[in-house]
Amino acid sequence: MHAERPLYFRAMTRRFLRSLAVLLLALVSSPAVRARVDSARVVAVHDGDTITVRVGDRSEKVRLVGIDAPELNDERADYQQVAVEARDAARTLLKGKTVTLETDPRQGDRDKYQRLLRYVILGDGTNANEWLVRHGFARVYNRFEFVEKGRFKEDEAEAKREKLGIWVLPPGPARVTPKE
Repeated sequence: MHAERPLYFRAMTRRFLRSLAVLLLALVSSPAVRARVDSARVVAVHDGDTITVRVGDRSEKVRLVGIDAPELNDERADYQQVAVEARDAARTLLKGKTVTLETDPRQGDRDKYQRLLRYVILGDGTNANEWLVRHGFARVYNRFEFVEKGRFKEDEAEAKREKLGIWVLPPGPARVTPKE
């Protein structure tokens, strides 16, 4: 017969098992585990933060999570010009490419316009959303929380320091568009 284990040993075992359970729960609920991914082909780029993709047999409009590009219909000519540059950069980066669409667990599936909310990942692993911020074609969309916000803010700060894209514009609101 083996001797009863000491009380301190049993307490340590319980603490270890509790810690292991917490760790497993954290792993299962982490963004990387919960993110849903779809493969899609980019068929249109509307502006710096909205694209249309083909997923299987259906077309979907996609709003790139966490970024806000200038509006093509901005009333200020210099902002309009940067909006065209942002759209053109997104076209060069994405149009015709097969990409991975990845959800963000802090975002809903769709926005109020029924566009999918997704990170758009290129075949080489580049996050297109982040790339557009890093190169000054979009700013971080601070209105909503999203998993990659900290990283995007670092990229935005770098683009500001280098005065890229939107960061050469005079100070003012992010958009001034006609009332609809």
